[in-house]
Amino acid sequence: MNHNKRLISHYYSTHYSRFMPTTVEGWQWVLDRIELNFGKFIDTLPRDSPILDVACGVGYLEHYLLKKGFTNIRAVDLSEEQIRIAKQKLEEYGIKYEGKVQFCIKDAFEYLRTHNGFAMIALIDFLEHLQKDKIIEILELANIALQDNGLLLIRVTNADNPMWGRFFYRDFTHQTPFTPDALRQCLSVTGFDVIKIDYEVLPKPRKLLAWVKQKVRWMSLWLLGKFLGIEPEAFAEDLIAVAKK
Repeated sequence: MNHNKRLISHYYSTHYSRFMPTTVEGWQWVLDRIELNFGKFIDTLPRDSPILDVACGVGYLEHYLLKKGFTNIRAVDLSEEQIRIAKQKLEEYGIKYEGKVQFCIKDAFEYLRTHNGFAMIALIDFLEHLQKDKIIEILELANIALQDNGLLLIRVTNADNPMWGRFFYRDFTHQTPFTPDALRQCLSVTGFDVIKIDYEVLPKPRKLLAWVKQKVRWMSLWLLGKFLGIEPEAFAEDLIAVAKK
C-alpha cells in the first residue's frame, strides 16, 4: 500500500475523528449545510434516481438523502474505517439504510470505470485530495458515468479565502486548492455545463451562543474584507459547484 492510500485508509482515526460533530445539533448542522447549498438541485430528482457518493466519508450525504426519501444510493470510499463509522452513525440516528444504500470499499477511479447510469454524482470534500491530472481524470470518468443531463455536485477548499492555508494544510492529504475560476476551468474542459459555482453558505447555528459567535465573526470578516477590497463571502472555507452533463 502506498503512503497516500495508507493515510486515506486510516483517515478517520488519524485525522477526521477530531473534527466530526459529537452532538445531535452539530450533526444536524452538517445536514443543514447540504440542504442550504445543494437542496434545491437534489429535490429535482425522482426519489428512485441512482446516486453515487464518491468518498462518502462518515455518511452525511447518505443520512441527508435517506431522510429525503431517496432509495438507490451507492456510497464509495477507500477507507473501511470511514464506511464503518457511516453505518454506525446511520444506526445511531435510527436511519434504515439496508436495501437503499450500497456501501463499497473501493478506489473511486476503479469504481467509476465499471459503473455508470447515475442521475447524480457527488464529489464532496474530495477533489482537493487529488493531484491536478487525477482531478481531470476523475471529472472525465464522472461525466461518462452520468446519465444525459445528470447532475454533478462538488465541494472543495476555497483558495480565494486569504486565510485558505489555515484550512488547507491542517489535512496532510490535501494536494490541490481551488479558486472559483480554476474550478470552472476544470469542469469546462471535462465537458460539463456549469450551473453554479459559488462560495459556500453556512446555516445559522441552532444555539444562541454559537449564533452570536458566527455573527461576530462575520462582522469581523466584513470589516477585514472592506480593508482588503475583498467581498466578505470570499472568506468562506469552501466552494460549491453544481454542473450538468
